[in-house]
Amino acid sequence: MARTTPFAPRSTSLAAACALTAITVVASALATPDTPSAAPGDAQPKVAQAPRPTTTLDRIMNAGRITLGYRADAAPMSHRAASGVPEGYSVALCNRVADALKRTLARPSLAVKWEPVSSGFTDLADRRVDLICGADEITLANRARASFSIPIFPGGVSALVRADADTALQDALEERPKPYAPLWRGTPPPTLAHRTYSALVGSDTMEALKEHIAELRLTANVEPVPDYDAGIAAVLERRSDVLFGDREELLAAVRRNPAERDLRVLTRRFTFALLALATPRNDDDFRLAVDRALSEVYADPAFGALYTDTFGVPDTDTVAFFRNVGVPAAVPIREPR
Repeated sequence: MARTTPFAPRSTSLAAACALTAITVVASALATPDTPSAAPGDAQPKVAQAPRPTTTLDRIMNAGRITLGYRADAAPMSHRAASGVPEGYSVALCNRVADALKRTLARPSLAVKWEPVSSGFTDLADRRVDLICGADEITLANRARASFSIPIFPGGVSALVRADADTALQDALEERPKPYAPLWRGTPPPTLAHRTYSALVGSDTMEALKEHIAELRLTANVEPVPDYDAGIAAVLERRSDVLFGDREELLAAVRRNPAERDLRVLTRRFTFALLALATPRNDDDFRLAVDRALSEVYADPAFGALYTDTFGVPDTDTVAFFRNVGVPAAVPIREPR
């Protein structure tokens, strides 16, 4: 009888190991050369995805719509009507911009979606909207957070009086300083004294009015009013001689007043503020498309009716303003003499 040695189990194990090694080599040889062998726990290869649209025009084309933001409480520029839809001067302009984009992008079926936005420009930075149609001023502080179209309105502080106010008062208020001179005269004419001046309670205009009256040592009364309609009523009833306020607000309040013909907003601006549509920063192509659309609107004879519908018939200065801010499509080439 053969004797079992202590090496027998080890020899059997060695033979089994050699057999497993041979199988592994054969399997490797039969494997497809360009198919990598994934180790246990390795991540599966990812499927390549289409690049995410980065520009506003790309996003609009990809989504098949343009999303317009509006400020619900910025009348007369933009507001939410009783029906729930946006209305206002800026809203009308943005609708025209959307129509122009449909032509530029050759997408007549491009949808237009309106979204109310919060104050500031977060909705624009977060790409929740493509364009903000409000009453935003072009300032350095605002330009740090958004870009802006060409101006859509020459804003600033203006004055409202009765149309039959004495000529001396109107002339004194209309008198414009020489270039680079202070907007407020150092020595006011006597006709400005012993008057009652109004502005919205708690507004920057009211604070500036009080400061200037004090600086000029003008003997006058200051009568705060809760809103523009109340201020106009005070002027009509001769309880106030002049109502100071934001030009767009004064013009719109006069336009909707039954006594429109008895009121006059002076042409002079005591401060100047350019209002514009807010566009995303660092997106020149989209801003160019918006500016092109606005320039076409300003050159269209129908723009006069659009403006008049909200603010009344434009004065000479306003007509010149829109002729100057509209960007021409090209500059004619003149032959050298």
